[in-house]
Amino acid sequence: METAGAYGARKAGSVPFDPVAFVTHPRTILRLLSWVFSIVVFSCIVNEGYINIGSERLLCVFNKNADACNFGMTVGVACFLGSICFLILDVYFPSMSNLKDRKRAVLLDLIFSGVASFLWFVGFCFLANQWQATSPDELPLAQGSDAARATIAFCFFSILSWAVLTLSALRRYMTGTNTNLFTWQHLDPPPSNVRATPYPIPNGGTIVTTNPYQAPPFTETLDPQKLTQQRLVAPAF
Repeated sequence: METAGAYGARKAGSVPFDPVAFVTHPRTILRLLSWVFSIVVFSCIVNEGYINIGSERLLCVFNKNADACNFGMTVGVACFLGSICFLILDVYFPSMSNLKDRKRAVLLDLIFSGVASFLWFVGFCFLANQWQATSPDELPLAQGSDAARATIAFCFFSILSWAVLTLSALRRYMTGTNTNLFTWQHLDPPPSNVRATPYPIPNGGTIVTTNPYQAPPFTETLDPQKLTQQRLVAPAF
């Protein structure tokens, strides 16, 4: 559950950094899972994604399509680095006192998470299609089969983790950009049965107002002498 404050964080310096609370936070857990999933994907492709079939040239295990292996490694490395960067950003996010900096950070998280989830979806469909088109005869002794299946499986898991991170970032962004959170307009309107509150002024006079909010500073004050001069005096007979 998000903490109270702008863009899902408390005011800067209001609460000291708690490593246990940070590590156990759902967003941090999702980032760590996404980090691990990306490691599994590109490590499987690098270690067992290429096979040698009767020649010195290494061929991609996914239907001998080098683009499939390159796409998987590129997305895996990008999300690996992105997860680390956003973990560091989450550590420093509560200390940001500028709302514009917080907005940029959340917006960057939203864009990157959305693009990452889309790329993982494309990679999952692409690799699954190429693996389905791969003939067993092309893989002597089933070389790289386990690595290919693991790559496809963790691509699917990455779709889920980054999609949840996208929704979390979207929720933070929508909450932070709600102007009612930073103005008095989110307060409930005064009830209709509120009595008028008199404000005393010098010389025994009073000003009656029904406005529940105090007047802003540097406003013009009433001069008792002017009020006395403006009173209508009944003619004497």
